[in-house]
Amino acid sequence: MGRWVPPEAIASALSGNETALDDLITGIWPACFRLAMMVTGDRGLAEDAAQETCVAVYRKIRSLRRVDAFDAWLYRIIMHESTRVRRRSGNVTEPTDHITTTDSHITLDVWQALGELAPELREVTVLFYFHDLSGEEIADALRISHGAVRMRLSRARDRLRILLGDYDIELRTGYKEMNYAV
Repeated sequence: MGRWVPPEAIASALSGNETALDDLITGIWPACFRLAMMVTGDRGLAEDAAQETCVAVYRKIRSLRRVDAFDAWLYRIIMHESTRVRRRSGNVTEPTDHITTTDSHITLDVWQALGELAPELREVTVLFYFHDLSGEEIADALRISHGAVRMRLSRARDRLRILLGDYDIELRTGYKEMNYAV
């Protein structure tokens, strides 16, 4: 799992330093928004989910017991908030045809294919391929079993193969090859 912010920033925020907590929130916002955008497929919903994530972090940071648990804790909050705002809006399967990205390696057809996935398949795909989380880390973040993660990834791969046809994911995106090792 990658680091959202340096461990020192987390430790300082955990100690009750309000300035450090504000800096922590400022530091995590962009990545929270990007992940929420990939999961929800909607800019407005992503902003809501990222904002709610930051509010939850602000309110609950002192309940975190260890600095090294921050990443998994934050993934869990983002995924929960993204799912919650998507369900509340009624846009459960809205395609991501309007997503724009600054990542030159990810092309629009990949974004559109992601948008065609059911939300639960999109979530595991984004976490596995774009955030490099292991199957166990995804299971922890989504609070589902490792077997459920493997099943969802398998279904997502099958669906993406259909949607993308002969499109070569690794060549076009530079991301991990779509293999079955989780």
